[in-house]
Amino acid sequence: MCLTHFKKRIMHIEIFKSDRYFILYDIIVSHGQLLLRSQKTNEFKNNVDVIFFGAVYIQSFARLKGLKIKRLDNDIDKISYKAVKSYLEYENNHLFEIESSGEKYYIAASFVRVFENSLDFEESSLKAMEKGREIASSFI
Repeated sequence: MCLTHFKKRIMHIEIFKSDRYFILYDIIVSHGQLLLRSQKTNEFKNNVDVIFFGAVYIQSFARLKGLKIKRLDNDIDKISYKAVKSYLEYENNHLFEIESSGEKYYIAASFVRVFENSLDFEESSLKAMEKGREIASSFI
């Protein structure tokens, strides 16, 4: 198969899945960083932090009961905004689908990484030098 044909093929790559409860926890607009966090509890000893880097488009509910994250390659028809589609034309920019409670939301970003950590509630991993142990990533 030639590379040109391969690039046009629609691919959905599952990156991460969890049944935990996540919230939209922090954002640094100037750096395009978005943090979704599942807070540590008596049941779970660590936070799970999902960090999107280079995020330019965010369509999400603030509270997510369980989530599944997929990278949608060459499937930009899910979005109707011309500016977002233009962003997604660049090689290192991707559309991520977040599925939670039967609903689908979309984030346009460069990449996503998922960490486990024991940061306190008031600590954001976006500002922490040590983000924790990486458990998933959109890098293939």
